[in-house]
Amino acid sequence: MARRSQRFTEDDFESLEGRASKTEQKKAVQRMAALGAQLAELPKKKIESLPVEERLIEALLDVQLITSGEARRRQFLRIGKLLRNEDESMILSYLTPQQGAKKTAQLHRWVDRMIAQGEPVIKEFMKTYNAAEHHAIRQHLLRIERDIQKNLGEDAVAQSKLNLLNYVQQVALISDR
Repeated sequence: MARRSQRFTEDDFESLEGRASKTEQKKAVQRMAALGAQLAELPKKKIESLPVEERLIEALLDVQLITSGEARRRQFLRIGKLLRNEDESMILSYLTPQQGAKKTAQLHRWVDRMIAQGEPVIKEFMKTYNAAEHHAIRQHLLRIERDIQKNLGEDAVAQSKLNLLNYVQQVALISDR
């Protein structure tokens, strides 16, 4: 059978550009599971007042009753999958008061420095926060640069920056443990 010569066009790559790889999706679930573990530590009344799906609230309350280590791990993975359907900013708003205003301001400065200076700051951030992944940070920065270069507007750039800030906050919460 003759080998087909296939030329890929720019459109082929642009259609894949925004999608996360399987590895990135798995790591996102792991990050969300770690955030779920922190949500499960909140008081029962605060968990019940979360503006999320009822299934997630039930899962968070159920994990407090589970004593087996493996069962807890599986439950946190389930919570991580349920958290993917929720608004990250809202979830982080419930967890960031534990960090404090000073820490939040510091994370905002990290994001601004990463956007302005790039690679040296990324490496410094990764040394400070062990849960950070170089590839994920670079992807967020590339999306911000792309939005600026394509003149997609302030809303698109602000959303990309918010996504980077959410990632940085997640990493900081996980690394502090």
